[in-house]
Amino acid sequence: MKVSITEDQLKVVQSKLLYEQILDDLVFKLSLITEDGKTKPDMEWDFEPIKKEIDLSKLWVKTKEDAIKYIEKVKDKIENLPSDLKKRIVKYIAYSLLGLLSLKQIEKYLDPPLQSAVETEKEFIKKVIPPRIRKSSEGLIDHLKYEEGSIRHKGQPNLVAYDLGDGAYTIGYGHAIFPDEQEGFDFLPRYSKIIPGRTKITKEDAEKLLKDDMREAESIVNRILDQWEEKGIKPPITQGMYDAMVSMSFNMGRGIRTSDFIQAVKRGDFDLARKLILTTSENLFDEFPGLKSRRKKESEMFI
Repeated sequence: MKVSITEDQLKVVQSKLLYEQILDDLVFKLSLITEDGKTKPDMEWDFEPIKKEIDLSKLWVKTKEDAIKYIEKVKDKIENLPSDLKKRIVKYIAYSLLGLLSLKQIEKYLDPPLQSAVETEKEFIKKVIPPRIRKSSEGLIDHLKYEEGSIRHKGQPNLVAYDLGDGAYTIGYGHAIFPDEQEGFDFLPRYSKIIPGRTKITKEDAEKLLKDDMREAESIVNRILDQWEEKGIKPPITQGMYDAMVSMSFNMGRGIRTSDFIQAVKRGDFDLARKLILTTSENLFDEFPGLKSRRKKESEMFI
């Protein structure tokens, strides 16, 4: 059986195999720069190549255990570099691994001089670490009303049921009613009793359905994040990222779990994730032109 891997997966494998060599080469270059009183690489244009090599060396770091192993190896490799340069490298790595390790865990694997470097950034780091988010922002409901409601009267619900031909009837703010599904709302008839173009609900009923559908979309995203967390995978999700994922879950349902987008989020590759939002469900863009503009809004929300 032939097994193929993606280009990203190949880069991760190569990173795991070569990361010590990459670190050795980096330390050697820095040693040459800093020897004999030469100018230290303390300017932004000097440090950018260092960041790129560090990023390349840790592509394989995906779990807490990987992060610990990586920090221990970096500590050994940079031992003889100047103190200021070590601090800068450690600070950069600390920021990048905060999604996998806590600040205390990072400090545990550093020598006292480097612990001090991280400690001085402690308050700032606390500010940039996003909280554990499991609830949509209040603003998301307006976004969903605009995207899921009436095409003619943006932001308003469709109070009369209609049939998109996808096996379900739709009403309110994109609420889908499927055959043999128990809705649990007194005001909403079961599928067999609904007559497209005639069955109506009130605006208040549409609000109730929207909030219930939002809870379901949130639960799908939360289950994904919780399962990652159980495995030690904790990408630093911001409120905007979470809202974008819920918006996509509202639209895609459980299909979001297998999307390329969500896999990029899992790896912490947020720039790629943002780009992948733009092409998620692109096979439906011709049939539903509004979906393309919605994805653009979600990509902007994600950032």
